[in-house]
Amino acid sequence: MPRLLLLLSLLVVSPALALQQPNGAQIPSMMGCDGGKPTGLAATFACVCGAPGICNIGAPCSSMTNCPDGKNGICETTLWHNFNDNTCIPSNRSGLDPWTEASTLPETFQPTCPLTFTVVSRSDARFKNAFGWYNVTGKKPAPADLHLMLDCQAAAGAQVVLDVKNDPAYLGGEVGFFLVTPESHAQKTQCAGGNCCAATARLAAGEGYVYYSQRAYNDDNNGPAAFIHLVIYDSHLTQKKFYFAWEDLFGGSNNTFTDLVTSVQGVECSGGGTVCNTGSRGVCANGVNQCESGKLSCIPIYAPRPEVCDGLDQDCDGVVDNGAVCPNGDICHNGQCVPHCAQSSEFSCGSDMICDPTTGLCGEPGCGSVSCPADQVCRGGHCVGACDGIICPHGTECRLGSCVNPCKYVTCETGKQCAGGLCVPSCNQCGGLTCKAPETCQQSTGACGDPSCPVGCPAGTFCDHGTCKDSCAGAMCPPGQACKGGECVPGIGPGSVDPSEPDGGSGQSGEAGCGACDRSRDNGRGSSMLFVLLFGAGGLARRRRGR
Repeated sequence: MPRLLLLLSLLVVSPALALQQPNGAQIPSMMGCDGGKPTGLAATFACVCGAPGICNIGAPCSSMTNCPDGKNGICETTLWHNFNDNTCIPSNRSGLDPWTEASTLPETFQPTCPLTFTVVSRSDARFKNAFGWYNVTGKKPAPADLHLMLDCQAAAGAQVVLDVKNDPAYLGGEVGFFLVTPESHAQKTQCAGGNCCAATARLAAGEGYVYYSQRAYNDDNNGPAAFIHLVIYDSHLTQKKFYFAWEDLFGGSNNTFTDLVTSVQGVECSGGGTVCNTGSRGVCANGVNQCESGKLSCIPIYAPRPEVCDGLDQDCDGVVDNGAVCPNGDICHNGQCVPHCAQSSEFSCGSDMICDPTTGLCGEPGCGSVSCPADQVCRGGHCVGACDGIICPHGTECRLGSCVNPCKYVTCETGKQCAGGLCVPSCNQCGGLTCKAPETCQQSTGACGDPSCPVGCPAGTFCDHGTCKDSCAGAMCPPGQACKGGECVPGIGPGSVDPSEPDGGSGQSGEAGCGACDRSRDNGRGSSMLFVLLFGAGGLARRRRGR
C-alpha cells in the first residue's frame, strides 16, 4: 500500500507541461525544499491569502489516516501531503496551479480603475530588482517612458496605488509591465558597478537590463529561441488581478520564476471588456470578453429569465415579449404596457387612429388585416421598420417603434446607477460605469454628468456645452405622438406639436398599435447592448475557477 500511495503522489505532483522554455525546460521548475519548507511558485501562491500571516500548506501526515488538508484560510493555492511522501514537498495541490496555468499572455493590459501594485515575494538573490508600467505604443519604450512603481527597496507586502487614468504619463490606451535589473553587461550574474539596486535611471549608463511583458522587446531577445523571463497568472481570488513571476538573469537561469513575484490589481487583459456574441438567442446572445489564463472567453451577460414587457427576449427563446404579463389588464405592445383602448376610460386613440376592440390596440384604418414580422410595424397599410423615421427625444431610445426611457422607473440600490435600464456599479467605484464624453464622473453621487452645467438642468432638458437645451428639440416621435417634457406622448392630431413644446416634433398620422400610452406603466429593463457600450466588463464578476 505505501508503494501505491507513493506512486499516486508522483502522478499528482508531475504537472502537464503547459509551458516550456525554448530548450524544453519546464516552466516553472518543480518545488524545492529549504529548511524543511517547500519552495517555488506553488509555495508562494499558497501564502497569498485573504488574511495575512497564513499559508495553506499542510503538515506531513502523522499516519495513514491523519493527513492535514492544509486549509488554514482562503488562499490562491493549497498544498497537502500524502502518507509516506516527501515530508518537505507536498504531493497534492488545488487552486491556482503554477504549471498548468503558466502563460506568457496577455502581454498588454487595459486599466479599469486605479492600479494596485504589490510585491508578493522577493527572493534572497543579490539582485534588488524593480517593477513598473509603460504605455503600449507599438514600439519599444524608451527608458524615460518606463514608470517605476515598486523600487529595489520595496519588500514583500509593499503596495503602491496609482490612479493611472488621471496620471499625466498615461496616454489612454493599453499598458505593459516591466522588470529592471542591476546586472552587469560585462560580468554575468554580477551587479553593475557593485550597486545591486536596480533603477531605470541607470539604464542610460548601460547598467542593468529590462524585461517586458511584451517579450519581443526584451534586451536578450533573439527570436523564437529567446529565454522566457516572465510567466503570468490570473488570480483565482480577486477580479482583475494578475501575478507576474520573473526570472532576472540575462540569457536565462534556473526557471523557478521566484526572483521577483508581483501583482497588479485593476487591469483586464487586452481585448477584455469588448462586446461578443455568445451564440445564444435573445438577451442571452449579449456577452463580454473576459480573460481566463491569458485567453479571451465570451461570457454571457444575462441568463434566461421570465419575460417582462420591454421589447427584449428575456427568456432567450427567440421571441420578444411572449408571455409577458402587464398589470391592470393592460396589453404588452411594442415593448410597453398600454391600456386596452376599448376598456380604458382615460385613454383614447388619436384622431387618425381607430380602436380594434379585439386586440385592444389603436391602429390605422388600412392596417387592420396586415400582419407584420416582429421587428416591423404597419404604416399606411405596409410593413416598415419599427423605428424608421423616428428620432427619439434626447435621453430616450427607439425600441419596437416606441421611444422609451429605460431608466425612468428603475430604482437602484446604494452604490449603483441605472445604465440602459440596468443597475450597475456607479462610476466612482472600481470597474464601475464609464462616463462618455463630455460627461464626467460626479464623485459625490457616482452618476455621470456634464461638468459644464454644475447645477444641473430642469426636467425635460439636457446640458450641452454649458447650456440647458430642450430634450424635444429635433425629435420626430412615432406616429400619433408628440414630444412633451422630453418624452413622446399621445399627440393632439396629425402632424401636431404640443403647444407647450414649440420645438417638439410629432410623427405622421397612422400606426398599427399605440406606442403613445401611459408611460408610468413602462416596464422596460433597458437595452443590453447599450449597457455593454456604456459599462463594458468592468463591473461584471468574472467566472472564478474552483479553488
